[in-house]
Amino acid sequence: MPGLPERIVADLKLRGDSDVLIFGEPGEEVVSRIASVVEGPQRVVILYRGLSPPSWARTFSEKGVRVLRSHLYEHNDFLATSSFDSILAGNVLDKVLGKSELLAETYRLLKPGGRTALIQKLWPASRLRKPDLLRLVERARSYSLVRGEFRLMRAYIILEKEPSS
Repeated sequence: MPGLPERIVADLKLRGDSDVLIFGEPGEEVVSRIASVVEGPQRVVILYRGLSPPSWARTFSEKGVRVLRSHLYEHNDFLATSSFDSILAGNVLDKVLGKSELLAETYRLLKPGGRTALIQKLWPASRLRKPDLLRLVERARSYSLVRGEFRLMRAYIILEKEPSS
């Protein structure tokens, strides 16, 4: 069975020409794998919420990846609608007040046919419980659920925006 970075690359259908948005704490190994697939660091954007980027994000910034501060993950008006092929949200759902708004924002930012990967620690490793996450995904009716895996304290979810007709 492939490791998490390879699964994410496959499940998000990443290609050399993919534009990718990453936010939260996905892990440096995952971000490295994504950056190695896309052609050019300018195709990857990392959002962070703190006063300064985390140390792992600074490493990618030095390589040309755009690292931007977002005051609210749920609202990023400085990013254009339908501008990303793939979005990776790592362990952010337990840190935001507007969980439904966060999913709506990822939907807005995705190109038609794009995918969002949610990697989330679950209670007791975070404040988010499995039933709450299941309800959240169920209410995200604009998305199609591609994959939903729940382990003891971790969830891995792939959502897809419908291609335009």
